[in-house]
Amino acid sequence: MFIMKRLMIALLLLSQTIHAAEHLLHVRYAISYAIFGTIGFTEATLKIDPVKQRYTIDIEARARGLAKVMSNGRIEHYQSRGVVHEGMLRPQVFTTVTQKGVRFEERHRYRFDHGSQKITHMHRLKNGEDLKVTEELLPYYAKDDILTLFFNLKKYVTQGVCRKSRCTLTAVGANDKDGRIDIFPAKGEMLRVLLHRRIFASKQGELYVHLTKEGFSDYALLKDVIFFGDVKAKAIKIEHH
Repeated sequence: MFIMKRLMIALLLLSQTIHAAEHLLHVRYAISYAIFGTIGFTEATLKIDPVKQRYTIDIEARARGLAKVMSNGRIEHYQSRGVVHEGMLRPQVFTTVTQKGVRFEERHRYRFDHGSQKITHMHRLKNGEDLKVTEELLPYYAKDDILTLFFNLKKYVTQGVCRKSRCTLTAVGANDKDGRIDIFPAKGEMLRVLLHRRIFASKQGELYVHLTKEGFSDYALLKDVIFFGDVKAKAIKIEHH
């Protein structure tokens, strides 16, 4: 299920052609391993209120079949909420929640203070009757979380933040140390994304993402997962409202 999260983050939010006039994008993805077939589904939604200039991004991942049994019914939910400013998404709160059964829940909540360039991280871990809550400032500041980063990518290119051959950006939810992400052009309409963290035993979180002519992501591949090889995610339902 951890791999499902990372694939969905890359897939959904390389949706750079969505503008404030569009209110809703909903996508369903199927996640598969070559030897197991489809192991789960993810629902991803982007809502933009053009009047209030606010947005909400939601991603929920659920396993099925053997993967559901092995993960103890694991569910992962990711949400980013914030404002639309000069055509860019600026997060105010980024939240991740992982649940396993009815006794385990882990929650991370990040609050952005863009004025002072500080981000507060709250971690809440509940395991049975045990509950632990901590709060701290992140050792770095980022304008984006991992869900808004790709939506804003085109703006960063036009602003000269990104070079044609490479784009190095920072986002909460990527590398734990400094939030670094590197993006490179690959063959055709593919992008190569390095998250600089091990994802489901992959070497360094290396993703290949396919973009449609509209600029929307409909396919992603995680390279070199130990024992499994490549892991794939494919859009099976896309709705615009």
